[in-house]
Formats: sequence, C-alpha cells, structure tokens
Amino acid sequence: MTPTALVYDPMFHLGWSYDVEEAILAEQGVRLVVPESRDEALAALPEADVVIVDAGPFGYEQMVHLKPGVAGLVCYSVGMNQVILADAAERGIPVRNLPNYATEAVSDHTITMLVAANRHVREFDRLSRGPDWNARRLWKTLGIRSFGGQTLGIIGAGRIGKRVAAKARGLGYRTIANDPFIETTGDPDLPLVSLPELLSTADAVAVCCNLNETSAKLLNAETFALMKPGLILANCARGGIIDEHALAEAMRSGVVASAGLDVRAKEPPDPNDDPLSHFPSLIQTPHVAWISEEAFDNYHRECAEVTLDLLRTAGRIGILPQGTR
Repeated sequence: MTPTALVYDPMFHLGWSYDVEEAILAEQGVRLVVPESRDEALAALPEADVVIVDAGPFGYEQMVHLKPGVAGLVCYSVGMNQVILADAAERGIPVRNLPNYATEAVSDHTITMLVAANRHVREFDRLSRGPDWNARRLWKTLGIRSFGGQTLGIIGAGRIGKRVAAKARGLGYRTIANDPFIETTGDPDLPLVSLPELLSTADAVAVCCNLNETSAKLLNAETFALMKPGLILANCARGGIIDEHALAEAMRSGVVASAGLDVRAKEPPDPNDDPLSHFPSLIQTPHVAWISEEAFDNYHRECAEVTLDLLRTAGRIGILPQGTR
C-alpha cells in the first residue's frame, strides 16, 4: 500500500500551494492528499498514515476516524495548540511540529516590535502625517530610553527565544529568561530566573513560548501587577498567552507603556469587542512574524521532512542510509 499524507485543513484562503511537499514526498513514494472540503478531509482520515493540521482543532472527534497505528500528526506551525495533545497522548499518536522554519523570521519580527514599541514609532508616524510635525516637544512624556542598560525578559527560551536574546544583546539589552521546561539555556548571557523575578526586573518582555495549558493567559492581572511601570511588551508567539482585558488595564494604568502584538486571542479581533483597539501605543500586525522568503521555502521542506520522519519511524517507508538526509 502506498503511504498517504493528508492535509486536513488546507490553507486555500491564503492561496497556499502544497507543490513542494507533494514533490518531496513523491520522491519517497508517499502520496499527498489535499482535500477540497472538510467533508472530503474527514472521509480521507481512515486512509491517512500522517495527518497535517494547520488551524484545527484536531481532537478526539477527528482521531476516532484514524486507522490503528497511524504514524502521527504534523502541526503545520511552530505552535502545537491546533491539536488536542491530551487526546493524541491517550490514543498513543505521535505529534510533531515544525520547530525550525521560521526561527530567524519570528525573532526578527519580535525585535522589530520591541524597537518600534520602545521608540513609539506608531505614534510618531501618526503625528508626522498631520499638522503637528513638531512632536519633539512631547519627548519628556513618552518615556523613550536607550536599549543599553535595559533588561529584556524572555518568556520561553527555546529556539526563537534564544535568537531574540542574541539579537537583543546586539542592541545593548541585558537578557534573562523564564522557561519551566529546561534547566539551563546553554547561554551564559541568558540566565534562567523565576517568572516573578523576570517580571519584576525586566524593562521589556518578549513572549516566545508555546501556548499550552500551563501558559494560557500566563500574563494576567496578577502577573501584570508584578511588572515595573513603563514596561514594553512584544508577543509574536500566541495571543492566548495574554489575557487581553488585563493587558488593556495594564496599558491604561501605565504598567505597560507600549506593546507590539503580532498575535491576538481571537484572529482577527472583533472590531466591536476589542479591548485594545483604542490604544495609540499598541502596534499590531496580522500574524505575519513567520513570513520571509527564506521561511516560506523552509516551511514546505520542513513539513515534508517531518512527515517522512514519522513514516520512517513507523516503518511505512525505508530508513535513509547513515549520513544522508
């Protein structure tokens, strides 16, 4: 039987193509199925050896249709919140993500958000387009500081968090991190500290962790209360890590002076019920931190490689000779 990889929820709304994945998989004798509808995807689940999931949710209701001994699920992203991991673990289904494809792009965007928020780029851009060009008189009220001498706290010291730290130090930041899943960062200039210590010490915070049951609404009214007034916040990870109503209150009170968000709890935000929409010091981009020419190519290739690795591990295709990729 020809091994089959199924794209459960293709990103047709983005004009996405799976030609690269299809070609790489075909070289190893694997068929890629890209259904036209959700009904077609559900009907194809019993024949799939690997299922690729973009947005999900993919949980028990979908997993009951999978064949016994399915090779695994691939989260079509760095994050893994589109698959209900507890349901997969209960059924013994391996779940993999794409951890490497956008490390440089997301860390670049996180640094961009930190810089733009610290320098109040959005407010100055708005003022420069109106009659009040001489906005320089406001400088004393904006709290702009040089990067040198500031401490950047990084929540989540994985691949992206470490790259954010390295790039931030190039600007002059001192870096610290919190990550309950590791014992050391392997970087002497990125020591691990407790979350309360990070939040009470940092002048700026970059959110770089996964969204899971331990990080959902990690930044909330209680944790915002630990922060120093005037903090700069950047989140290019997942919107659900921040309680947005608590962030709105922190921005009203001045605890958070400026924020750069590439991700939101609901995407797109509801224009009639968005607690953050009226803050001029909020910079928002539409979940594009992962985008770069290099990341696009890496995205497709890493998806294919992770799919093939699951199939090899399950014995559905041959093992590569040592030293090959």
